[in-house]
Amino acid sequence: MKIRKNIFLHLIILLTCIYSCNKKQTVRIVGDIPNLPDGIMYLWTGTMLDKIDSVQTIKGHFEINHDFKEKLPIYIGIFHRDKKNVQRVFGFITNVPKWGSPTFMSDPLITIKGNMEEYTPVNFTPSPSVIFVNSPRIKAGKQTEALYNTGDAIFTNNSPDNIDVIKEKIKKYPYSYHILYNIIGNKTVFNTTQTDELLNLFDEEVKQSNPYKKLLKYNNKAKEIGNIKMPELENSNGKKVSVLDKNYKKHLLVFWASWCGPCRMEIPMLKKEYEKYNKDVEFISISIDEENNAWKKALSEEKMSWKQFIINSENPAYNDLQILFKFNNTIPYTILINNNMKVLSSSTGLSSEEEFNRVINK
Repeated sequence: MKIRKNIFLHLIILLTCIYSCNKKQTVRIVGDIPNLPDGIMYLWTGTMLDKIDSVQTIKGHFEINHDFKEKLPIYIGIFHRDKKNVQRVFGFITNVPKWGSPTFMSDPLITIKGNMEEYTPVNFTPSPSVIFVNSPRIKAGKQTEALYNTGDAIFTNNSPDNIDVIKEKIKKYPYSYHILYNIIGNKTVFNTTQTDELLNLFDEEVKQSNPYKKLLKYNNKAKEIGNIKMPELENSNGKKVSVLDKNYKKHLLVFWASWCGPCRMEIPMLKKEYEKYNKDVEFISISIDEENNAWKKALSEEKMSWKQFIINSENPAYNDLQILFKFNNTIPYTILINNNMKVLSSSTGLSSEEEFNRVINK
C-alpha cells in the first residue's frame, strides 16, 4: 500500500510539472481612452511590423487577451489604426526624467485609462497619416514598474557612478528582467568583476532563467580571455577556415548583416578604402546573418572583393568573438586589430570616410 501511495504521489507531482511547464503566459490589456476614434488596436513585440494580435476599439474601449509561448517577460507595445486609416503610434510616460518608453512589459494585467495626447517627434517629420501620441499612464505589474523606473542610459558605460546606480536599481527591483536584458545587451561594457557583482544582486527566480545562466556562462568564459583563440569561421565557399592572414600586420574586421541598412550603405565607401589600403591592411567582413541564403544573396549583389565570413548567434564561437573584440551586436561594427588580436581602434555605426580613416590609421 505504501508503494502504491508513493507511485500515486509521484504521478501527481509529474502531472503538476507537466501542467506548469506547458502553462502559457497570458496577458490581458484593458483600455478606456475616450478620445480614441473607433478602429483597430494592434499588439506588437519586437517592432510594429511584428503584429501579434488585434482587436476592435469602440468609443475608446478595447480588451486584448493574448497567450504568449514565452514564459519570461518580454517587451510589448500597441498602435492604433482608425477607420480613416490614420495610424496612432503610442508612447508611454515613465518615471525617468526625459525618457519615454515605446513599450511596456508582458505583465498579466495592463490597464490604460484616460485621454491620449498628441505630440510631435523631435528631429522627425512623420507621414500625414501617422500621429504620435502619449498614452495615459498605465497600470501594470512589477516588470513594467521596474522598466518605467529604470530607463536605458545607465547601462551604456562602466563608470563607478553608473555601476552604483545599476546596483541600487537591482536592489530595488531584483526581479526585473528589463535590467537583466539591458546588462546582457551591454555585456561588453562591463568588466567581469562588475558583471559578477551585478548578477549576484538578482533574486533566485531570475537566477534560474536561461538568459541569466547564459550571461553567467559568458562572463565566466570572459575571465579566461587569455585562452580564447580566434575561431575558424565559415567562408563564402561554405568551408571553415582561419580568418586572419598573418602576412598582414593589421586586420580590419567589419561586422555586418544583409538586413542592416547602414551596413549596406557603408559598402561603397569600404570598396573605395579597400583600393587604398589593401596592400597594408587585410579587410575581412563577418556577417551575423541567421540565414546563409540571405547572406549569399547580399554577397552576389554587393560584390565585395575581400574575405567574407558568416557566424550566427547560436554558434558557440559567437561568444568568443564578442569577448575578444568587445562586440555587443550593434552593427556595422568596425575594428582594427593586430596579429595578437589586440584591438587598436574601433567604430560603431555607419562610418564616414573621416571616421574610417581614423580607425584604419591607428
